[in-house]
Amino acid sequence: MKCINRKKRKPMTSKQKAAYQKKMKRTGILAGILILVVLTGVLVLFLFSRWRTLSEPVPYDRSTRTFGTFAEEDLLVESGIADNLCVGADNTSLEGIVPGEGELGALFDISQKEIPYAQGLHEKTAPGELTKLMTALVASEQLEEEAVVTVEESDVIWGGGNLACGLSTGDNISVRQLLNAVLVASSEDACLALARAAGGSQEGFSGLMNQKAQELGMTNTMYTNATGAEDENQVTTVYDTYLLLNALLRNSNLVNSMGLSSCTLSYTAADGSSRQKWLDTRDFYVSGIVSVPKGVTVLGGKYSASQTSNYGAMLVQNQYGDVYAAVVFNAENQSSLYERISQMLQKINS
Repeated sequence: MKCINRKKRKPMTSKQKAAYQKKMKRTGILAGILILVVLTGVLVLFLFSRWRTLSEPVPYDRSTRTFGTFAEEDLLVESGIADNLCVGADNTSLEGIVPGEGELGALFDISQKEIPYAQGLHEKTAPGELTKLMTALVASEQLEEEAVVTVEESDVIWGGGNLACGLSTGDNISVRQLLNAVLVASSEDACLALARAAGGSQEGFSGLMNQKAQELGMTNTMYTNATGAEDENQVTTVYDTYLLLNALLRNSNLVNSMGLSSCTLSYTAADGSSRQKWLDTRDFYVSGIVSVPKGVTVLGGKYSASQTSNYGAMLVQNQYGDVYAAVVFNAENQSSLYERISQMLQKINS
């Protein structure tokens, strides 16, 4: 076996060490630049993909505490809110949406400012329960949320019923609690208390509602009361209802409250004792009793499904973050109302 003598490597001179260190430093700088370029590219691609799917994001936080009131839901959604409005013809057919005789309605693509479907867009009809959306909007603008309202006898709904949260004369309750009662449970006593506090009287508040309607361009709408009680002079249209929903989108607190399936109402009774009441939503789409297509998020709204009146207005969002409004009036029956809204919602993810 041969032995191979390995020569020891000569130590580098100081000049060689300096050159080697300079080379390694240059290599490190180039590697850092390369990494920075790659990361920048990844970030640009991510932002571009987000821009392609979500336009002008504004967060709506379905937190577990809205208006200081405990709620069940915890969901984060986003929506793009346009400064200009949806425009379209009075009647626009859309395959898959078949309105009944005398039915009014429309699907509004708020993000794209389009009206893919419309039937009787500007025909006047009674607003009913949808009146309460304007009541909440006007009251929220006229009153401080933390202000306390003392319930008067004229605000009380005697006999209670499904449309009252059970307020009594002398109860002290904050504006934000009253707004929750209106938007979650459609409480008429809460509507009356807010109207009196904001307008001085029911008539005065109706004037504020009409003033707001004109401000929003709701030229075919007239309000005479805050609860939606039947009155031949209280009218609106499908398009004006969209304008109201579009205005509500600009108030994230109200949208959050509209989307709650339940809340705890906290207030002080006339005798000074603390009271709490659990309120459930009357909106079956929000509660999940009536299902919506996969990928659709219900932001909130109001509707009435009964033997005598079937109508509704909903704000929803598809899986891409685009916001839509679905409005139906004068549906023949409950089944027709649910069917029509379902047909509209099927279209927003197609």
